[in-house]
Amino acid sequence: MKLTMLPPAKAEFWHTEKGGFVVCDLCPHACRLAEGRSGLCKVRRNEEGKLRLPYYGLLSALALDPIEKKPLHHFMPGSSVFSAGFVGCNLRCPFCQNWHISQEVPPEFEAMTPEGLASAALSSGAPSIAYTYSEPCVHFEYVRDSMHASRSLGLKNVLITNGCLDPEPARELLGLTDAVNIDLKTWSASVYAKELGGNKDAVLEFIRLAAGLCLVEVTTLVVPGLSDDADGMASIAEFLASISPDIPLHLSAYHPAWKYEEPSTNNEALLELSRICQKRLDYVYIGNVLGQGSDTICPNCKTKLIARQGYQTKILAIEKKDSRAFCSYCGSALHIIV
Repeated sequence: MKLTMLPPAKAEFWHTEKGGFVVCDLCPHACRLAEGRSGLCKVRRNEEGKLRLPYYGLLSALALDPIEKKPLHHFMPGSSVFSAGFVGCNLRCPFCQNWHISQEVPPEFEAMTPEGLASAALSSGAPSIAYTYSEPCVHFEYVRDSMHASRSLGLKNVLITNGCLDPEPARELLGLTDAVNIDLKTWSASVYAKELGGNKDAVLEFIRLAAGLCLVEVTTLVVPGLSDDADGMASIAEFLASISPDIPLHLSAYHPAWKYEEPSTNNEALLELSRICQKRLDYVYIGNVLGQGSDTICPNCKTKLIARQGYQTKILAIEKKDSRAFCSYCGSALHIIV
């Protein structure tokens, strides 16, 4: 991929302070930037007293993925999604598996206008486009513009995010989103702040907002010593159930990456945490473990609705009526878009 720059783009959600400082109002960090400095995310920069977007339209990856890889199990199961990757992130998770694009800026990109990205997604034959891999929300303006372009071509928008975004831009972006997977990394506010560089309350508010605007699924990476305690997991399930018990929760196995060398998540621990969450939520999935906990079961009659083996998906017992999904056996309405 060649590094081809698009015309300079102006950022939104910022204000100035005395001394030439620019303050970014996109996320809870509210980075205060001197001339020539970039925010924590690395992609929003003070240039001549204005917040600019030097990486607008520069993509780190383009790929055709199974929708289950996002992971999304209740949005168009078995379909493909055209995925656009970015660079930068407003968190500093020491176990990040995409650290080479989230914590560093690679030397190569593919430059695409929002209209060009939407056109490429349409040409792929996928019914949806995902903004993913690194944190897309720090590229708010480009993602927003691309979502508009994609919708104009009849494509669905999928957002994969850490949810660390202020309410005003969050509402605007989620209003254009059809399905979102949000990382709720831990229930501990102190771990969020000290270990990850994030704000738990901002993520919880993002989840609340999203639940009223699009289909929501949530992922917690179960990291030994950080997010694997039973009480914390029960609190996550309780919080999601207070919004809606049919929000799917993905408990994903951690594997050593970047700066974190703790042993991989124990399978039995994952199963036990899954059982805890199932007391409060209708749909709990286990991820990054082949052949365990990935099927979709009817909450009412316990019929297997969707069978999954890796990213191979087979719909077994779902009927679609007027764009809504129902269990073929008991007739219960399902929180699934097919």
